Amino acid sequence: MSTTTSPSKIVVNAYGQSLDGVAPHFKLLVDGQEVGSANAADASSKAYSFTADLAANTAHKIQVVYDNDTATSAYRDLYVQSIEVNGHTLKPTDAIYERYDDAAPAPTQAGQEAMWWDGALTFSTPANYYGGAQTAAPAAPATPAAPAAGTAQNVITVNAAGSAAAGEGAHFTVLVDGKAIGEGTATSSEAKDYKFTADLAQGTAHSVEVKYDNDAVIDGTDRNLFVHSVSVDGKTVAATDAAMSVQRTADGADLGATTDLYWDATLTAKLDASHFAASTSSAGGSTDAGKGGTATGGATGGATGGSTGGSTGGSTGGSTGGSTGGDTSLSLKVGNVTVSDPGMVQSSSSINGFLHTNGNQIVDESGNNVRLTGVNWFGGEGYNYVPSGLWADSYQHHIDSMKDLGFNVIRLTWADDMFDSTAVTNGIDYSKNPDLKGLTRLEVYDKVIDYAGKNGIKVILDHHRNDGGAGTNEHGLWYTDNNPESKVIENWKMLAEHYAGNKAVIGADLHNEPSVSATWGDGNQATDWAAAAERIGNSIQTVNKDWLLLVEGTEWSSTLAGVKTHPIEFDTPNKLVYSPHAYGQSVGQFSWLSDPSYPDNLPAQYDSMWGYIYKNNIAPILVGEFGGQMHSAAEQTWASTLIKYMNGDWNLDGKSDLAAGQQGMNWTYWAWTPESGDVGGLLQDDYKTVDPTKMNIIKAGLAANSGSSGTVAGSDEAVFTVQLAKAVTTATTIEYATEDGTAKAGTDYTAAHGSLTFQPGETTKTVSVHINGTNTNDGTENFLLQLTHDNANLGTATGFITDHAA
Repeated sequence: MSTTTSPSKIVVNAYGQSLDGVAPHFKLLVDGQEVGSANAADASSKAYSFTADLAANTAHKIQVVYDNDTATSAYRDLYVQSIEVNGHTLKPTDAIYERYDDAAPAPTQAGQEAMWWDGALTFSTPANYYGGAQTAAPAAPATPAAPAAGTAQNVITVNAAGSAAAGEGAHFTVLVDGKAIGEGTATSSEAKDYKFTADLAQGTAHSVEVKYDNDAVIDGTDRNLFVHSVSVDGKTVAATDAAMSVQRTADGADLGATTDLYWDATLTAKLDASHFAASTSSAGGSTDAGKGGTATGGATGGATGGSTGGSTGGSTGGSTGGSTGGDTSLSLKVGNVTVSDPGMVQSSSSINGFLHTNGNQIVDESGNNVRLTGVNWFGGEGYNYVPSGLWADSYQHHIDSMKDLGFNVIRLTWADDMFDSTAVTNGIDYSKNPDLKGLTRLEVYDKVIDYAGKNGIKVILDHHRNDGGAGTNEHGLWYTDNNPESKVIENWKMLAEHYAGNKAVIGADLHNEPSVSATWGDGNQATDWAAAAERIGNSIQTVNKDWLLLVEGTEWSSTLAGVKTHPIEFDTPNKLVYSPHAYGQSVGQFSWLSDPSYPDNLPAQYDSMWGYIYKNNIAPILVGEFGGQMHSAAEQTWASTLIKYMNGDWNLDGKSDLAAGQQGMNWTYWAWTPESGDVGGLLQDDYKTVDPTKMNIIKAGLAANSGSSGTVAGSDEAVFTVQLAKAVTTATTIEYATEDGTAKAGTDYTAAHGSLTFQPGETTKTVSVHINGTNTNDGTENFLLQLTHDNANLGTATGFITDHAA
C-alpha cells in the first residue's frame, strides 16, 4: 500500500563558537537519513530551516549531529537552543544527547543546549506533528502612505535568481540604511524583479543591502542566491558595479562586487544622492512582490511572503482588534491556542530522591553513585533577600538556563535576617515574575525550589551569613549579637521542617566560610567551628534526617586540615559532606599560585588542605565555591587544573585515578549572576548571556549521572500567531503580556511579556509561551495573551491547556 507523505519544515535554532576560522558544522537527520547541513557561524542564535518529505501521521526520529568538534586549541562548540517541527517547539532537554568522544562517561545522557563534543541530539517526535503541510496565505500588499515632508516614496527593485534546496528557495531581506523594508525568496533560475517601497529622504545618499540568510546544502543540492542588480525608481546598478560590495556573514570576508552569493552574505549598494530624486517608474517583465513590497506588473513568481506559527493542537477563535490610540489604522487578529499538558517525563540522568554517603561517594535512593555539579545563586543573604537577577528575568528562565547548561544542583544562599519581619524584599520585576507578587521571602524560595525540582535540579540551602549583607560574616564566626547561635539553630530547624519530604532540597551547608577568629577542635565554645557544626547539624537531624549536611573549613573554608585530628560526627550517620572553597588569581595571590612548578604543584597543595579526605575515603567532598574573572591565561590554567583534579586526575597525566564506578568530587561554581565584585558571574551583565570562557572551562567537570532514572517536568510551547490586517509603513511596536486565568504562571506556564516590532511590509509575528508539565489532571485550564499599542487594547487570545494524554 502507498504511504501518504507531506512536506515538513524543520528549523534548528542554534549558534556557535568558531575556532581557527572554522565554524561548528552540523547535519540534520530524519530517521537516519541526512536532509541537510549547515555551519553555525553566528555567535547569536539563528534559525536554520530545512524541508523534508515525510510520511504523514507517523512518528519520526530527528537528530542534530555535530561533527567537527576537533580543534587544535581551545574550543569549537555548537549550541542548540531548540528545534521546531511544523511549528512544534522542542528544547534540547527534550532530547537524548549521545556523545561520540572516547571520554564520554555513558553512551547517552540527558539533552542539553551546549554540544561541547561531537555527538547527536536525538528527538523522538510523535505522529501528530506530521498531519500534512499548511501554507500561510501571502500577506496583503501594503497600502502606500503619503510620504512625510522632505521625503518621497521610492521603489527599490532587486533583480535576482535562486537555486532551491529541499523545496526551499534562497531567502533574503532588503534593508535601507540598516532598516529592513521587506524580504523575498528566490526559487527560480530565471531572474525576477522583487519590488519594495520605502519613504526616504530625497537628495541624499542611501545604503541598500540585500542580506541572504539561509544558505545550505541538502541532499547534495546547494541553495544559492544570485543578485543581478539593484534599482531605485528605474535607475539600475549592476551587482558588479564599483558601488557594490559583498561581505560573507561567517567571517566578514570581503568578496568584492559579485552576482553570486554562494554563502550567507550581504550585498551592499552605496548609492549616491542622484538615485533619490522623488521620481517614479514602472518596470515590465516578470515581477514578484517581496514580502512588504508590491508587484507592479508581469507574472507572479516564486517570492514567498508571510510566515507560519505553530502550536500543539492548533488554534481557533481569538480576537480582532484595532487601536483607538495614536494609530487608529492599526488592527490585528490573534488566534487562540490549545496545547496538551506535557506532563512529567522520564529522565535518564535524574538524581533520584534523597541522598546519603558511602565512603567518599554520594549515593541516591536507587543506590547509584552520583555527582553534584552546579552553581551558586546568591541574593537571599541580603540585601534583596531573594535570588539575584529577578529584576532582569524570570526565575523560570534562570533555572531553564541552568538546566540547559547541564547543572544538576543549586547552592541557594540565605541569611537569618531574611526571616526578620522588618526585612524588605527588593530586586523583583513583577512583570517578569507575576507569580511572585505578594509572596513572603520564604514563599519566593518555595517557588524557586519547586520549579528547580520539577526540572530535575537539586537544591542545597546555604547559611551564608547572619545579618543581611554581602559576603561572609565580618568577624568570621557563625553567629552575631543580633543572631546568636540559638537563632541560627531555630532558623535551620524551621527550614528543615518546612522542606521535610521535599526531594528537591537535599542538603544544608551549615555556615559559609568560617574565618578570622574561627578555630577547629580546640574546645573553645565561642570559636570552635567544628563543635558548633556538630551542634547545628544534630539539631537539624532532630526534625529532618534526610538531608546531607555540608561542613566547611576554616580560613574562609580554604582548609579542612583539622579533620585529620577532629573529624565531624553527626547523630545520624552517612550524611556528612565536607565543603572547601578554592579560588585563584582574581581573589588573591596565594603562594601556591606563584610556585615555580605551577600548576603541577596544585594537586599536592589541595591534597594537604582537603583532598586527602576524599582520597582516603573519609567522606565526600563538595567544593562549594570556586571561580574567577578568567581574564588571564594563568587563572584559566588554575581553573582547568582544579577541574581535572576534581574529576579524579590527581597527577595531571590526563588519566582518571578513580576506582571503577566512582564519581569525582562534587562542586558548585561561584556564581550565577555577575555582581560578585572580585570574580563576576557565569552570566554576563545582561543577566542572560553565558560567559563562554568560563563555561568552556567548567564544562569539563559536569556530571553525567547516567545511572539513575526519574521524572522531571515536560515542556511545550504555545505559539500564538499575530497578524496585522495590513502592513505598516513605519516600524510599529506592539506590546504583549500573559495574564492568569484558571492556569497559573509559575505552575502551569511561564509568564511572558515583551514587544513585537513590525518593520514596513511585515504582517505576521509569533509569541511563544512556555508550558510547564504537571503531574495532576485539573481539567482544561486557560490563560490570556493581551496585545496593546499606545495603551489601547488591540486583541486578546486564550491559551488552553488540556490534561496530559497518558
